[in-house]
Amino acid sequence: MFEAKKLSPQDFKDSRLTTIQTAFMGVENFGWRVVGITPEALKRLASVKFRKQELPRALCRGHVVNRVQTTRLLFSHAKPLSKKRFFDIFLLNDCTVIMLVEQNKTGVRFPRYVAIDNPDAELFPNGGLIGWKHRKKERDFLAELHKDFRNGRCEVVETNLPRDRTVHRAKPRANPSVKARD
Repeated sequence: MFEAKKLSPQDFKDSRLTTIQTAFMGVENFGWRVVGITPEALKRLASVKFRKQELPRALCRGHVVNRVQTTRLLFSHAKPLSKKRFFDIFLLNDCTVIMLVEQNKTGVRFPRYVAIDNPDAELFPNGGLIGWKHRKKERDFLAELHKDFRNGRCEVVETNLPRDRTVHRAKPRANPSVKARD
């Protein structure tokens, strides 16, 4: 993709590269890794015993860092990044938060969220391009998280940055549980 962008920049604009990047990486279990859930989404899920299928089209995963911004970070260099550097940047910036559909808006501050320690994307793995697996494991996890949240035992993260301007080049500041993988 890097070479295609260099050879034909008019055909491989950031938006097209983002679409291709999403198609490649969005189906892998490590893609769109969930690092949190908004309190509103957690409460809505609690109202249906954490069964996502009871809330059709009500929930989504919103990227903490706008996907176009991540693409720019990956493909705006004079030379291609090393494979390790590419994946370090990609995995750090591809984090998502489960939220209500109406909370997933560009140009506004990213909603506050309850942090989820999920460094290996074992919870809420991809179940398709934009969907995720929501098994008994996830329902049980969310039930415990909801209890902890109600009792004030959860970290609530506020990024305080507009979502279309947030870019992580090194260590993430918004969520200490996010770790770059080797």
